[in-house]
Amino acid sequence: MANKSTNIHKVVSHLGLREYYPQKLTREKVFQVSENVISTKELNDDPHNIPWYMLQNLIMCNYEGRSFDLQESQSFSILQDDDDYDDDDDDESNNSNESIQVSPIDALVAIFLCCDNFLRQILFEKMAMCQLAIPLLMPVADVRDKTWELIVWGMSTIKKKWKTSSGSTEKSMAKTSLPIVSALRLGRPKISKSKIINCVINEQKHDIFFNSGCKGGNLERKISDGLLELAWYLPTQKTEDNFSDALTFINLRGNASDFQLQTQFLSEISLVTIAFVTSADLEESDAELLKSLYLQNGHVIFILDGRPGKDFKEVVRTVNDKTEVNKHVQYVMSSNKNTLKISAEVWKLLESYVKERHQTDVCDKSIENCIDLAKRMTYHVDEDLPECIEAKKNANELLICVTKSGKQNELPLQMVTVNIGDTEKEQHRLLDRGDMLIEEYRDKLEKDIVDLRVKQLTGHNSRRVPSTYNMFKASFATPLFKRKYFFGYVKIMTDRYSIEKLQPIRRKYIDRWNALCQQRKKKPKHSSDSMKKEVEILEETLSQNSLGLEHFSREIGQNFEMISKLQSQEMSSTSGLATATAEMLLHGYPVELMDGDAAYVPLTWIEAVFNSLRDQLGNKKMFVLSVLGIQSSGKSTMLNAMFGLQFSVSAGRCTKGIFAQLVSLDTGLSVKTQCDYILVVDTEGLRSPEFASVEMANNRDNELATLVIGLGDLTIINIMGENPTDMQDTLQIAVHAFMKMENVKIKPSCLFVHQNVTEITASDMNTTQKRKMREMLDKITKIAAEAENCSEKYESFSDVINFQENEHVMYISGLWQGDPPMAPPNPGYSQGILKVKKQILKFIADTDAKYIGDFTKLLSSLWKAILGQDFVFSFKNSLEITAFNNLNKEYVHHSRLFRIKAQEYSNELQNKCNKLQAEEFKEAGEKILSEYEQKLDKDIGEFKSKMAKYFEKNKKACQEWKFKMEKQINDVCEEVKQERLIDEYSSIKKKKNGRRVIDAKIKIQEEEINVKARQLADVCRHKPIGLSDNELKMEFTKNWKKWVSGIPPGDEYDNIQRSFQKIATKAFLDNNKSDVIDLLQYGDHRQTEVLEADMHFGKMAKITSWFGVGSKQNLVNQANLQKNQILNKLEKQILRPEQEGLKYTKTLGIQLLSELSNGLGEIKVEEKFGFTVHGKIRLAICNFKMLLIPSLEKLQEKHKLENDPKQYMECQKDRLWEMFKADCKGLHFVVKVSLAISRELTHAIQTSLPEKCKLGVMEYLGHSSGKGFSSKMSLHAWMLIEMAQKGNFQAFVQYLSDPIQCIKTFTSEQIEIICSQKNKTGHSLLQEIYGCKVRDIIQGLEKVVKSLSAKRTVTLKSWWPTFLEHTDKMFCVKADIGYLKQDRNLDLKELIDSLLLQLKDVEDTIIKAYDQTIFSKIRTFCCEFATEDLLKCQMMCPFCKTLCELVGGDHHRTECHRPQGVAGYHWTDSKKLLTELCTTSVMAGQTFINQHTNNEVVNYKDYKTVNDYYASWKIEPLDGESEKYWKWFMATYNTELAQYYKVKKADIPGGWKNITKEEAIKEMKEHYDI
Repeated sequence: MANKSTNIHKVVSHLGLREYYPQKLTREKVFQVSENVISTKELNDDPHNIPWYMLQNLIMCNYEGRSFDLQESQSFSILQDDDDYDDDDDDESNNSNESIQVSPIDALVAIFLCCDNFLRQILFEKMAMCQLAIPLLMPVADVRDKTWELIVWGMSTIKKKWKTSSGSTEKSMAKTSLPIVSALRLGRPKISKSKIINCVINEQKHDIFFNSGCKGGNLERKISDGLLELAWYLPTQKTEDNFSDALTFINLRGNASDFQLQTQFLSEISLVTIAFVTSADLEESDAELLKSLYLQNGHVIFILDGRPGKDFKEVVRTVNDKTEVNKHVQYVMSSNKNTLKISAEVWKLLESYVKERHQTDVCDKSIENCIDLAKRMTYHVDEDLPECIEAKKNANELLICVTKSGKQNELPLQMVTVNIGDTEKEQHRLLDRGDMLIEEYRDKLEKDIVDLRVKQLTGHNSRRVPSTYNMFKASFATPLFKRKYFFGYVKIMTDRYSIEKLQPIRRKYIDRWNALCQQRKKKPKHSSDSMKKEVEILEETLSQNSLGLEHFSREIGQNFEMISKLQSQEMSSTSGLATATAEMLLHGYPVELMDGDAAYVPLTWIEAVFNSLRDQLGNKKMFVLSVLGIQSSGKSTMLNAMFGLQFSVSAGRCTKGIFAQLVSLDTGLSVKTQCDYILVVDTEGLRSPEFASVEMANNRDNELATLVIGLGDLTIINIMGENPTDMQDTLQIAVHAFMKMENVKIKPSCLFVHQNVTEITASDMNTTQKRKMREMLDKITKIAAEAENCSEKYESFSDVINFQENEHVMYISGLWQGDPPMAPPNPGYSQGILKVKKQILKFIADTDAKYIGDFTKLLSSLWKAILGQDFVFSFKNSLEITAFNNLNKEYVHHSRLFRIKAQEYSNELQNKCNKLQAEEFKEAGEKILSEYEQKLDKDIGEFKSKMAKYFEKNKKACQEWKFKMEKQINDVCEEVKQERLIDEYSSIKKKKNGRRVIDAKIKIQEEEINVKARQLADVCRHKPIGLSDNELKMEFTKNWKKWVSGIPPGDEYDNIQRSFQKIATKAFLDNNKSDVIDLLQYGDHRQTEVLEADMHFGKMAKITSWFGVGSKQNLVNQANLQKNQILNKLEKQILRPEQEGLKYTKTLGIQLLSELSNGLGEIKVEEKFGFTVHGKIRLAICNFKMLLIPSLEKLQEKHKLENDPKQYMECQKDRLWEMFKADCKGLHFVVKVSLAISRELTHAIQTSLPEKCKLGVMEYLGHSSGKGFSSKMSLHAWMLIEMAQKGNFQAFVQYLSDPIQCIKTFTSEQIEIICSQKNKTGHSLLQEIYGCKVRDIIQGLEKVVKSLSAKRTVTLKSWWPTFLEHTDKMFCVKADIGYLKQDRNLDLKELIDSLLLQLKDVEDTIIKAYDQTIFSKIRTFCCEFATEDLLKCQMMCPFCKTLCELVGGDHHRTECHRPQGVAGYHWTDSKKLLTELCTTSVMAGQTFINQHTNNEVVNYKDYKTVNDYYASWKIEPLDGESEKYWKWFMATYNTELAQYYKVKKADIPGGWKNITKEEAIKEMKEHYDI
């Protein structure tokens, strides 16, 4: 064995498997998807390709991959002694003295030596399917004192079907006892043992055992001698059967005398031993072995390659008398006989021995029966690992537990799932509500679901201890290695249990079903009904007794769902379950997406599993491949062959439900396709006979098709055979599903795979088949389009989906090369599978795969839509909504950054332009404007570029909104450019032109006072006794009064209140004059809101009780909202004269009142209800007086301040006083100048700080991902949460009457809170921004001052303008500082040193002067900035009046519809507020009637037909959780709402009353991710 061990190392090394030896090669490595397909030519290029070539073919069930030929020139050494096994591979073959090729059978053994136990098991299944011999006894190199290993675990999952005299049977081959026929050789016979055994089994149809006739069969074996290989013969009960019973054949490789233990092992278990003996002289060891064969209990057939030699005859003579009577020894002479003749003789002998086997002492044996014997012979058994032993014991206890008490008792949770599924479906369809109100019925159904979950909990808590559940759950806490063994044994044992338990029931079911079909032909109704009932009972029995790994996993999932739903205290007990399940998914175990028994998708559980998967892997990209086809059409087999998966294909049951397995892409393919994994989704077959009702079968099939096609990036439509009826059934279901996907903007792809099609090699036959397929699809599309009422839209299948028959239709030959159970797979089938796989990889490369986190969102959206009757309405594309919301957030983020830049440019433009004289605007002004337009254009380009990159990155998710968003971006950019630059520049220019005269007057007056002040300073300075500061102040103040008294008065200003009285009286002259005067003089002007008395309602439309009418208060609220919009517009109009430096005039007052009055007159609520004459006048007067006049008075005051010379001079008093004081004290000129400059800078900085703080707050809000400023939805939700926490109904009243204004007010309040909140240093955010801006300015000024120090001496007149040029971006400084006319030289160094000292003082002074009231100067601007992009759309749902959550555009939607009673809608007859939601009204197909429908009844589902506004709304289904807030609100404030709307309280469903405020807030926070 030492030599064999050395040879093993050498073979492993030369095959490139060193890193995987021993048993380090895993399924994760082998089953990685790669586009690399190894050809036989590549085997000659590199021997390292050999194992991967063999594995690649085995996985795809291509038995031809076991054999290969190598060119002699490419041989490599495996004989050179190599004691240092750990050396590198590169030059080992160069040291060879003898060079040979590796035998395929040696390569196969080397592969199995490198495979871990789990991969071995899978490969053994593949080999068994390929009808290739499986290793039973293999060399082992890593177990102490053991040289051979019996493989039991590896073949424990192999199952076979065949026919017995009593009918079809399916068995687990490791456990099934069968007669064993062994084959061995003595010496070196001239005939091939393995070839003759193959012929005995299947008449040379297939090489089960590798032999000299195979490719590479003549190569010398180095590590496979001593190998025991196993194969089975399985009968069909046809006349051509070789044997009537199933047999196990075991073949010993090499000379039997060299492997005495193997020979002894075979002697003890074999019914018949076929010994191939050489006619030449026997070695002594051969002779001894020959004797032992004569003496064994089983029969012996000697096949001699010629006349018996003397040695053979001597042995026969010696032992002949010792042979037992009931044992046969027969001789077959091979001389002058071909293989068929030899095998025919062996057949006859074997058949007779098998029939008479009960007469011998050798009984039938299974592989598991041989374990004890193997251990006695010191063989290692692969199941003897501690992990294996423990897992087998636990799995056995688990099975005993569940079979003893019954699945219903041990797995009770899933028994309730059927009812939960039915109730959830009814919750979405509302078919059985009778006379109950919708929300009352939905509340009842929700309570029913909770009761069912409580029932589950009761069953869970009443489990006996130890329970099946706890035993299975305990495995989730064990290490992955142990868990895999446990899961493996559970699967093995449950499969065996299902086979044994279900087979007799299934036979009976088939018999009764056939009998029922016969009875139906005769049509005796009574007997058919009774038989049908019997068949249904048998179907139920089959379901109850079916047991698999998925049932235990399902119980885990249901426990998780139950605890999550009930928010049980046991939540901690479920921790780790999803993580462990995700681990198993990564290691090849499927996860159940849909419970096939209950037709139920456990969304909470699946979401938890895939979230755990994402946590383990990162949010990788995952391509979803699904398959659809009729039952038993080979879907699972195809997927297993394509990707090496383990979807169930036998165990007495077909796939039921939907399962998913994960396969990874290798690195190269992952990089190329930008995808990391493929999630393969397998489904139960369509047209399942378990659903006897045609309607039930159709519904089930349509739901399955819709779900898997919606989930898949690519769906394989699997069609078996050439039966046109089966083909049409499958295609019809698929076309309907694809049509639904197209209608909800999901764009999957499809690949039609036509299996078991004969004669498909000719290109013309291919073309004909595909043309027929195309015609059939087009025909089915037209039929489906008529059924879906969209025949105008879909005329061919290409209208539904991108379909090219030359690429999207593929043909595969049949799976079997002959008739099962002995037929191997057809190599053509594997080649066809390979072509399909290549086509799938092309789809992956062309598809933007989903992220793992997106999969559960899509699954949830699809499943909830399927639960609803109308899929297209019920489908709420969560991925689309998420993508759209993310797009809006991205847009808002970049839009805000762009607006910040635009505001910076606007501020700089103002600073520069304000320094210009009116006559300078023509050239210098236009140049400045052009400069900033160019800068902004560059930022516009960056804005568009960033959004373009986002679109490119999210091409698939955002493509449909690209055009609209680009238009929106263009509009915003143009609007901002117009407002911030062009309009701003125009206003400054107008203001400068308008101030020419007044500026000239002010300049003269200021100079005159300056002269007088200097003269007074000269007098004071030369007084013999110097004056104190107080005395100087008194002297200055006394003279100041004289100086300003001589300034002539400025313009006269109208009294705005009196002006308005006259304007209003004249405007409303045509109405009752005394009434107008009373309103003006004695009316309560504080009442600016619309009152019921202000409106005329006429006769409210008579509306049936199927729909509640809106209350008058609701109409009042809508009128008030429109009135506020008019006022907002007028207040913005007042800003324009202010910016242009204009004052209030009577003309302006007339214009504003006229627009207000006309706007109020045009208001028509619900297109019908408006204001009375009195109401219009009252509202115009009150709103003008209370809201517009304060703005006009502010305009007036600002104009006075800027244009009245006396007022202007009063503002300059402090500055002139400081100059006067400096002159009196005789300060050095440099000091006086630096003080004057610092005063001007202080004033300029303080004036500019509000604008700069605006930008600081804007930047914070623009970059902050905090609370709700990032989107309209989150801002809205944040406000609602704050309102709920405060619990003030009056706040809700304001919200209901004008939600937009309420959001703006809330935003303003929140920004103030954010700005005023203290940090750890005790400073508020605004204070930090303020200080930061001051420091930035001072640093900038210091740089400017230092940069202007080139000259030694300067005059102030020459230096000051240069200084201003360098600071014109920072702020606007007064050009004349009072010393410019004193043309004296300054020592520049002294000036700079003095200025730098002064700047430190300026910084300290301004920072200390911070006052929180600065916020009042920036509040409005910051609020508008935060809401500008979010509140462009102010539309409300036509039914429940909820705000649209989109930021703009022509289409509207919201994720937060609410009970219509919140908006005041009530029943006509009872006057009670409505609890119905518009979403459920649409879902249930109720009717409504209102003035918009011209008082005609309209079905809610047809709401889009009412008018364009209704059509612009997409009312989507809501999750039950997302309605909690408004249900809580209505239940809490039912009385207040009724009083507010002057109607009766609603009948609140019981479940609503149980919702707490905390639950409502939590749901809102989670839904909007706040």
